[in-house]
Amino acid sequence: MARKTNEPRLDATPPPPEQRGFDARRLRDRSRDDLVREEPLRLDIDGTRLVTMRTPGQDEDFVTGFLLSEGMVRSTKEISTIEFRPGRPPSEPRPGDAPGLEADRCHVRLASGSDAEPRARSLSRVHEIRPSCGLCGIEDLDELMAGKHLEPREPHFDLVRLAGILEEFRRRQTVFEHTGACHGAAIVDASTGAFVGFGEDVGRHNALDKAIGMASRASTDFGRCLGLLSGRAGYELVAKLLRVRVPILVSVSAPTALSFDLCREAGATLIGFARGAHQKVYWDEGRLDARP
Repeated sequence: MARKTNEPRLDATPPPPEQRGFDARRLRDRSRDDLVREEPLRLDIDGTRLVTMRTPGQDEDFVTGFLLSEGMVRSTKEISTIEFRPGRPPSEPRPGDAPGLEADRCHVRLASGSDAEPRARSLSRVHEIRPSCGLCGIEDLDELMAGKHLEPREPHFDLVRLAGILEEFRRRQTVFEHTGACHGAAIVDASTGAFVGFGEDVGRHNALDKAIGMASRASTDFGRCLGLLSGRAGYELVAKLLRVRVPILVSVSAPTALSFDLCREAGATLIGFARGAHQKVYWDEGRLDARP
């Protein structure tokens, strides 16, 4: 993983402040430090209202990925429009002042006649998406796994590629590099190593939704990809990846017992402790080639 540094990156043009995932704050000793942004986003999905805290940026990717990974839509064709309306951004508060903040808003219109509409209405009328909760609206684990068994031995992935993929993953985590307080996730083409989706966010589930959304908006075939996580492979994140049928799951940390069980049941490949040239294969379905 990347470590926090006080020096700015020199290999990329910084994004404008309103699109940046961190802000500087003056500390008690008068020094300044970069802190990750955490701001509300209000969603209206054809009348179903939801709210989440997230790191601003890639909001359309986030919403698209959330709808797909929570099973509310089965493809982007079921999403008619996504309209983003920025709120009033917070300014650095003075001592004793409350931060001035008006939530960003995102209105989603589902395709007419799509059976996504009743799935969205199954959520409560005002529902909170917790950045650390990935089972919003899901009541039955059997429902979660229904029809999710994957094709064995596909796609083929050569483990010698993984070290380079992890290095590129680390390089892309610029918000974490500045703040030390951000999760990352990526969707990577298993045959080429190309990154087709990437996200950073204060919430690990939000980061994965951003990566899934970015990849889906590029018409990615998830069945040819691997999912990469910057932290542990908890069952909520594994469930999101299995819903969009990603067959290879890679985490820089360990999986949970339930994550292992879900991957085994679905026939997914599960790799943990992926750091540099080292990794631990927890489950495989004939997809991995470990040739030196």
